[in-house]
Amino acid sequence: MAHHRTQALLGQLAVDDDCIPLSATYSIADYLPSTPQSLSRETILKLHRLAALEPPKTEQDWHQLQDLDELVAIVQAVRDVDTSILGLEEGAMVDARVRAEPEPLDWSPSSASSTADATQSIGGQELLKLAQRTEGAYYVAPMPENVRTRKRTSSGAAAADDADSHLSPDEL
Repeated sequence: MAHHRTQALLGQLAVDDDCIPLSATYSIADYLPSTPQSLSRETILKLHRLAALEPPKTEQDWHQLQDLDELVAIVQAVRDVDTSILGLEEGAMVDARVRAEPEPLDWSPSSASSTADATQSIGGQELLKLAQRTEGAYYVAPMPENVRTRKRTSSGAAAADDADSHLSPDEL
């Protein structure tokens, strides 16, 4: 079913038949201060020195760096977000993963080593023995049907199938 895009006016916002706005409803500039903080030349020189970069040499180079002021304003806006409602300590890490149920995470080094010990209980040769097909110490995955390889003749394909059928389980 084709959607016809016609413009309707909903309040002061132009929308189409599906009530999708025809233009952005907000701009990042709406959230930035009207007079962004400017980085001083001293700060820019220090940043260049820390990054082992050549500092601006001409006035035109300095003028090009004025675009950084907008980025500084965005970073400052992010830093100014009030996270006190999260109950975090200063500098604490926020777990931003998406999952159905909240689950506390233990970031301590001792929990990481115990988790690693639990996952290493089966591995190596024991895990290799569970594979349907191996070659030496490697797992062999089946080739998907839709993957092209070099062209084989029908007798070559039949010979390869016959060779596989004669392999013992120890040879797989």
